[in-house]
Amino acid sequence: MSKKMDLLLTAANIIQNEGIQKLTMDYLAQKSDMTKGGVLYHFKSKGNLLIKMNEMVIDEFEEKIKMYQADMAGSYQFTRAYAMATLYYLNEESQSLLPAVLVASHEDGESQRLWERFADHWNESFINDDGDQDKVLRLRLMADGVWFYLLYYKDEYYKKRIEKLLLMECQILSKEKC
Repeated sequence: MSKKMDLLLTAANIIQNEGIQKLTMDYLAQKSDMTKGGVLYHFKSKGNLLIKMNEMVIDEFEEKIKMYQADMAGSYQFTRAYAMATLYYLNEESQSLLPAVLVASHEDGESQRLWERFADHWNESFINDDGDQDKVLRLRLMADGVWFYLLYYKDEYYKKRIEKLLLMECQILSKEKC
């Protein structure tokens, strides 16, 4: 793992476990066994660190959507790919980055604007997806609920049930003719 990625994950863990107010370049350096100058070599400011963290997660999520969508046929392709990409994160071992970027996006104006741009892009993709828009919205809300679960819960009992319900809904929609 690169030092830059290690710093991003350490910053995410600080945000997740201690709160965003605890994240400073000094504290990140301390937690990473580096000098502050070493941290600043990779990220010129806390704002730059937060935006890079958000960009990385969004880019990775976009790639997952494209990967799942490439293997799909039938209706609701974007909506099902979005749900499958979300499920990927439900099962990802190192989930600390996700809740951290969601928190950070509300604390950092540039990060929030980045998420708003992608939310607009995803909204457009949902609207243009083939199929009943009420069914699109239902699966989207189910998938978006996973992010809430990742922020506040992480209980194995619910994790398995969430996965089952999302997969079942995706399968139902994959067989539907429009």
